[in-house]
Amino acid sequence: MTPAQAELASIAQALSDPRRSLESLVGETVRLRHLVEQHSRLPMDRQDGLRDGESFLPSGWAISPVQAGLCAREPYRSAAFIQGLAQAVRQRLHAARPVRVLYAGCGPFALLALPVMAVLGARQVQFAILDVHAETLAYARDLIGQLGLDGHVSAGICADAASYHIPSDALPDVIISETMNTALGKEPQVAILRNLHAQAPAAALLPAEVTVHLGLERRQPGEPCADWGRLFTLDADALRAWQDDTGDSLPAARIRLPDVLDGAPRLLTRIRVHGDIVLGDYDCSLNLPLALPGKPLLAGGSVLDFRYRLGGSPGLAFQLAGAPG
Repeated sequence: MTPAQAELASIAQALSDPRRSLESLVGETVRLRHLVEQHSRLPMDRQDGLRDGESFLPSGWAISPVQAGLCAREPYRSAAFIQGLAQAVRQRLHAARPVRVLYAGCGPFALLALPVMAVLGARQVQFAILDVHAETLAYARDLIGQLGLDGHVSAGICADAASYHIPSDALPDVIISETMNTALGKEPQVAILRNLHAQAPAAALLPAEVTVHLGLERRQPGEPCADWGRLFTLDADALRAWQDDTGDSLPAARIRLPDVLDGAPRLLTRIRVHGDIVLGDYDCSLNLPLALPGKPLLAGGSVLDFRYRLGGSPGLAFQLAGAPG
């Protein structure tokens, strides 16, 4: 075992331990980030070219290799998804064959898969890693090989996950995709899970649930955000309900604002990764309160009708109830 493999094994044991809290795993996620950045061929210390290699797809924005790599610098986010993936895979272990995981949007490090590969054998779990960018996928495959884990990879797929056809003999037991932005805007998380879940409806989804609420950002650190109601939910039940929907948008909620507004309304994103592993307000960049599109000036008591817009610029949109359009 090389020093890098030994370091990964040590990190992986902690990150896959269901008894550990996310707060207690910050140190291990920092170590993991340093490990992958040290051994990847992708230069992460560059001062320019942050967006080099990004793509704008029919389903949304596919971020660049460097932008995807920067996600490793969010400790709670990494810990939650890695711990959740380890639990989901272990719950599906059986003797007949390895658990099949489809990792859609693996990025240059395949960060969420590496610790799971390190704690489970290749006969226990196999990963199909997918990314729309050939360069990004090549970085991931090279890093996995350096860490001696290429036997855990059943396929490396360069494709758009929002339109990818899963082979019938490779249907996954677990689908993981962290291709999202705040309030499910810009990036193609919704489109990707709609496509993949329709083909493998029995697979566990990670994240299991993403909800967007309307409310106010907190006034003081440690205080909760004001929550006026849930606007939109992305989970297996919603995906089933949308299965026959061929329109350019998905339904969302109608919300009446309080009569007196103490601040500008914000979109609040909450993520349940798996089981009781959650990322709440301010836990990572995905959970930061977000202004409404256009930053409108709204009167207290206004009623807003929301919908989720599909296509190349996905995200929540709204209009005042009763307004034309």
